[in-house]
Amino acid sequence: MATAKTGSGPLRTRSAAVALAGLAVAAGLTATTAGTAQASEAEEHCVFDVSSREHTCYGTLDDARQRGRRIADTTGEVIGATVFADVDYGGSSLTITVPEPCPKNDKVDFWLDLDDYWQNRISSVQAWSTCWVWLYPESGNRAGPYKENHPDVGDRINDRTVTVGLS
Repeated sequence: MATAKTGSGPLRTRSAAVALAGLAVAAGLTATTAGTAQASEAEEHCVFDVSSREHTCYGTLDDARQRGRRIADTTGEVIGATVFADVDYGGSSLTITVPEPCPKNDKVDFWLDLDDYWQNRISSVQAWSTCWVWLYPESGNRAGPYKENHPDVGDRINDRTVTVGLS
């Protein structure tokens, strides 16, 4: 089942995980047990449309990619990048669609400030439609460009990204 949200934040809140952690604490469980409960939450695979600022989440990466392709078929959007929570393209994913292939004009054409769920979680990236992926930590320095698939973004930026840029 898909859920959608519009606005500047690309993903819905993680209320189920927070509620589960709260119940664990209320039951007198240790912080380690609560952390384990959060770590076992289901993966989420979302599509974020840069133009409309709309996002939709799915249970599988294949469903999310099909959504990205459907956007391209109906609105002219293309997939610019997919970022993953784990190395080797594992864990939750966020597919970013853009209005056109990246023009290669020596500037970052599309920006996405990540919401609380995605901040400091990106570990691998896939670049699509001539887009290069830039990852920005809170310090503002950037890592990249990632011009193709990278199963591991490296220790310097792993789990430190707060903004994604596509050029």
